[in-house]
Amino acid sequence: MKKMITTAVAAGLAGAMAASADVSVTADFASAYVFRGYTFNDGPVIQPGIEASGLGVPEGYGSVTVGTWGNINLDDYGNTLDTSEFSEVDWYGSYSLPTLVEGLDLFVGYCEYTYPLGGVADKEVNVGAGFEVAGVSLGATIYRLIGGTYVGDTWYEFSAGYSLDLAEGLTGGVAADARFVDSVGGMSGFNDYTLGADVSYALSDVWSIGASLTYIGQGDDEVLADGMYGYDTDVVGMISLAAGF
Repeated sequence: MKKMITTAVAAGLAGAMAASADVSVTADFASAYVFRGYTFNDGPVIQPGIEASGLGVPEGYGSVTVGTWGNINLDDYGNTLDTSEFSEVDWYGSYSLPTLVEGLDLFVGYCEYTYPLGGVADKEVNVGAGFEVAGVSLGATIYRLIGGTYVGDTWYEFSAGYSLDLAEGLTGGVAADARFVDSVGGMSGFNDYTLGADVSYALSDVWSIGASLTYIGQGDDEVLADGMYGYDTDVVGMISLAAGF
């Protein structure tokens, strides 16, 4: 049950694409697949996605975003994974409320994590807030599993990021986040944190490229245990290609 590793690269690519884009298509090549501190592949993966926003919602009534994202393993993680096939496909949607306070974003969302090669789908709802002050983006999100293997688990995520224009069409950014888990069937507490940096460049009004590097830190080793499918990878690099229409 994953999504793209948390880094500033998503914000950087979005800023590099045309601001009026309603549909974005991305293709990420990552050196590993890590989600919420857990390593799901310590080798290279390809992670494509497509996202649509707007969807006819009138201005002043908030905004709706829907999308899908997938993971294809290029490495078998010690002969434990099938390669060259989708191991995961996620379907998600979110609604951002109308702006009540300048710089404040309130949202609710849903994500369903499906596994084409086998496994029960995980279903997750989330609610969160983002606030920008002095160019720094701050965020807090609560995720709760309502279906699947980990039903009842709740995640608390806190994030901060900063991006700036380096040159015409070139942006860079840094980001940090931390996650705490309240687990029904496992240990609860401080799970992990990440520190990331990215750069992105707009090739045109449609196409952009980006790169990021993220360090994953372990929280409490009794919450996020060491070893395969636990805390097993601490640095992930990513190269991204995106198009916005």
